[in-house]
Amino acid sequence: MENKLYWVWLSKINGLGSVKIKKLLEKFQNAQGIWEASREELNNSIGIGSVLSQEIIKAKKNFLPAKEKEKLKKAKVKLVTLEDTCYPKLLKEIYAPPPVIYYRGALVKVSRPCLAVVGTRDCTEYGKITAYNLAKKLAEMGFVVVSGLARGIDTKAHQGALQTGMTYAILGSGLDHIYPPENNHLAEKIAQQGAVITSYQLQTQPQREHFPARNRIISGLSLGTIVIEAPQQSGALITANFSLRQGREVFAIPGNIRKRQSQGTNKLIQSGAKLVQNVDDILEELMLENYLLQDVNEEDAEDEIKTKRLNQQQKRVYNLLTDEVQQFEKILSNVTMKAKELNSILAQLEIMGLIKQLPGKRICLINQ
Repeated sequence: MENKLYWVWLSKINGLGSVKIKKLLEKFQNAQGIWEASREELNNSIGIGSVLSQEIIKAKKNFLPAKEKEKLKKAKVKLVTLEDTCYPKLLKEIYAPPPVIYYRGALVKVSRPCLAVVGTRDCTEYGKITAYNLAKKLAEMGFVVVSGLARGIDTKAHQGALQTGMTYAILGSGLDHIYPPENNHLAEKIAQQGAVITSYQLQTQPQREHFPARNRIISGLSLGTIVIEAPQQSGALITANFSLRQGREVFAIPGNIRKRQSQGTNKLIQSGAKLVQNVDDILEELMLENYLLQDVNEEDAEDEIKTKRLNQQQKRVYNLLTDEVQQFEKILSNVTMKAKELNSILAQLEIMGLIKQLPGKRICLINQ
């Protein structure tokens, strides 16, 4: 049985989350070792006990590897496990990350930072336009826009990102149960230009209790969460709270004080969330050098550059740079723009993984 299928089996066991799986892996080396363990060996494992060991043995009897493999293949579903190197780095850092994530589409080979854009389903026209335009700009700059495929703000964020770059849609159901159903076509487009992702196995229906776990993955994948319109009781605020617990940034778009859709976002700003009026407000809060991949192999880096669509200003600045380190002032002297504008473009190129900004305002290309 392929190793990934052992992980699928483990993820189906009630009461066995990633924390307890980690304890079992310490004793049995890998998922296959857990599969081959006897009930007595499992029972003697730290933190497992007789009840859970019985559940593990029971789940093994009910799991048919060949049938599971065929089901995933037929549904065109791929999966990644906690032990895979392509498991998203930031998601792996949260407490109790999902042992298995299922997806359609592609997880990017070259590390690119993600930002969550979320908000209410019952949004205003202002909220729709803001979500669409902000996601479009973020994707153009190289961010992967993460949202929940819900009606309203989420839908507009995905649609905006698809215009210029990549987006991930996170589900609270199996990949064979897209919710809401009217977003089936949107999910297909996202899978072609990003990925539709879930921690839930096939045939799992969307249920209210699934969505907090979905929101936790949205924030876990992302450097920060941007909230655009949210009433005081909103799933978007749950996502923002997860971001805070995970040590990530929280941003909020200010709204009309007379609209209930703005009550939650304005309250977030009162509580310390960064007020966002433009993309620069987001960039100045992020320590991007901590998240950019430093060990990209040549083939991956070349592939990324070939597919990169730089706008005219980005190309102008990029073409001035070389492998040799240059001072910011020298670059500024060769362009007709203000220092703040150049700083913004350099940040965009850094997000795309094309340049490095070194201490002392020194800049160079990443070696290809």
